[in-house]
Amino acid sequence: MFNKRKQREKMMQMAQQFTPTSKAALKQFCIMASKGNVDEATKLYNFYIEGMEDLPMFDPVPPTVMEKVKGTADGIFGFIRENQDGIMQGVELIRSLTGKGKSVEAAAGALPPING
Repeated sequence: MFNKRKQREKMMQMAQQFTPTSKAALKQFCIMASKGNVDEATKLYNFYIEGMEDLPMFDPVPPTVMEKVKGTADGIFGFIRENQDGIMQGVELIRSLTGKGKSVEAAAGALPPING
């Protein structure tokens, strides 16, 4: 008797923490929760699925490492492209504050004429 109560409490905790991400995951949870009893699992599934018609059939495939790297690189290069002027102004400011290197304008002005 005590063991059944403990199992029921454990099952209630599991049900409270479960968040269905797809219909397939919900079906697996219902089968596990009903300990393989298909009729009970069907009732539980129908109870859960009510009002969640837009739930996808399967979980989305997680992106691969290369897809994550590509997305991150695209984001970084996009940020640099959009903020190129501000970044260059910041670099010039740091160079002028530290006294290292000449600014781009000063370097460009010091060049001799090409055809002269």
